[in-house]
Amino acid sequence: MEVDGLDFEASGPVEEILPQLIRFISQVIPTYDLAKRLLYVSDLVGLVDRVSEYAKIANDGKFLLTRTDLPADRAISLILFMVHFTEKIGKHKEDTIGIGLLAEAIGKAPKTIRNSLASMQKTGLVERGERGNYRITQKGVMELENFITHSREES
Repeated sequence: MEVDGLDFEASGPVEEILPQLIRFISQVIPTYDLAKRLLYVSDLVGLVDRVSEYAKIANDGKFLLTRTDLPADRAISLILFMVHFTEKIGKHKEDTIGIGLLAEAIGKAPKTIRNSLASMQKTGLVERGERGNYRITQKGVMELENFITHSREES
């Protein structure tokens, strides 16, 4: 590949070529390196791996927490992320879930769920979808990723 007089050739496994290609793009498009620092793109595969320490999906499709010591807002974020992810991979029809299913998955009263969702909605971590269901926002995914990363570092 040649761009603006710079030539790029590579062969080998993808995991070796990709970093080389990113360096090449950084040379060709200097602003790419700057933009890369500001843009947030969630690492869904990595996040799913880390979320699996906190929650699972049962064979019947129900979402289950494996940690019961989490505050309601963290538990809600985990379940909403799992709904988001399963919709992305085609295992769930929607990226939203209702209060009743959230309460069942988390093991907290619907009133607790409603109060937490209202607070989370005010801070932009979740948004209300159709029929009173809720979904995690990109900001919510980023906050969940930060929480899991920091809780791993502390343990």
